[in-house]
Amino acid sequence: MSKILFVYPNKESYPIIPGGISILAGILKYYGHIVEVFDITFMISEHIDHNAREKTGVVEKVNVEKYWGTGDKINIEEEFRKRILSFRPDLIAFSIIENNYGFAKGLFKIAKNIVKAPIIVGGIFPTISPEFFIEDNNIDIICRGEGEYALIELAKRIQEGKDFSGIPNCIIKNNNMIIEGDFAKYYNWEPIVFQDWEVFDKRHLLKPFMGKMWKTGFFEMSRGCPFNCSYCVNHVYQRIFQCLGKYRREKPIEYAIKEMEYMKKKYELELIFFNDENFLVMSSEDRFEEFVLKYRERVGLPFFIMTSAGTLLTGKKVKKLKETGCVTIGIGVESGNKKMREVILNKRIPDSVFIDAFDLCNKYKIRTTANVMIGLPFETEQDIFATVEFCKKLKTESIAISIFAPFHGTKLWETCVKNGFIEKKYYDNISVNNSSILNMPKLSKEKIEELYYKFNDLVYKSK
Repeated sequence: MSKILFVYPNKESYPIIPGGISILAGILKYYGHIVEVFDITFMISEHIDHNAREKTGVVEKVNVEKYWGTGDKINIEEEFRKRILSFRPDLIAFSIIENNYGFAKGLFKIAKNIVKAPIIVGGIFPTISPEFFIEDNNIDIICRGEGEYALIELAKRIQEGKDFSGIPNCIIKNNNMIIEGDFAKYYNWEPIVFQDWEVFDKRHLLKPFMGKMWKTGFFEMSRGCPFNCSYCVNHVYQRIFQCLGKYRREKPIEYAIKEMEYMKKKYELELIFFNDENFLVMSSEDRFEEFVLKYRERVGLPFFIMTSAGTLLTGKKVKKLKETGCVTIGIGVESGNKKMREVILNKRIPDSVFIDAFDLCNKYKIRTTANVMIGLPFETEQDIFATVEFCKKLKTESIAISIFAPFHGTKLWETCVKNGFIEKKYYDNISVNNSSILNMPKLSKEKIEELYYKFNDLVYKSK
């Protein structure tokens, strides 16, 4: 067996069990390996992400310190050294998104200086921009795309003392040589292995929602998204992995229900969040009917989904969601300016579709959340006020406001570089919940931040 230490450099410290690590931990344990997680979430004194959500009115205020604590206030680097020395891992695996890369770089170096174990990075940022990690002498392996088959094979070869060359989805750095394996077939959820939450602090299960804390489980019913919005990396994934077929795939309903049944009982869950980017973009009506029937009979908890407006135009479907326990639907609106949506965001949904979707949800008394971004390339203050007015028209019960962040690989990152809004480099302060990194002539960073914190008040208090 191999010993794997996952590192979750969650610098914005919002408590949530990351699906990628929990799925991989479950699979590795299934194959007999030993797994631990070094997680900095509760080591930081301020829950930066949550505090921004509360300040903007995205979530109702809850005394989260009572449940999450106020941070261990320890030296994270020293704690990381201690964990490596006590666990003595055979592999150190970092889960990296662009937001946490700057913080994680210091931990790469610490790990490399302590043990000879290979260091692997995986996640969205290494998949989209592997060059950052190829250039880093503290990184040995870059995993692009899904990690299930790659880590199973890597742990097996470590156990057997074999060479790493040719491991699927992996770029191997060996004596100044770069060896890139072929892409593995898409993971098909077989054998049925559940997420492993035992390796995480149980405070991660407590989520503020509608004014109280709920024991919450996050689950997937599908992977990928069929759309090509310019602010998202999905179009990049579709291009990178086109040789494997459609990037969006559906998990068998029965597999998902079995996992939720088990986790509900084991962790006394009260609420389910589905991670799917477009929950109702299902391959058939039969799949939806199977979900409704089995979820209602065997899980029966209130649940939250995210989906696109165009999937919510049938009263029969929305009514069934309500009857099955759906308590909130998050809908990506992004901007109230139709031209901004179509030209800048490549999101070609008419105003009427949004209005009809929100009207149906309101009719069947399902709480709605409009997901909105401000600080978009070329956006003006007037455009943001148009989004305010559109949210009023939608009669949405809540708004999840975020600041646009130009993530590497997206079409809008290229647009921002081309127009001089950002430089062609990594920004350590990139975030969707604090401040903009764009320098635009018609909309200042200060104005973006001001309207970010005022947005909910402009919608709900100025009616």
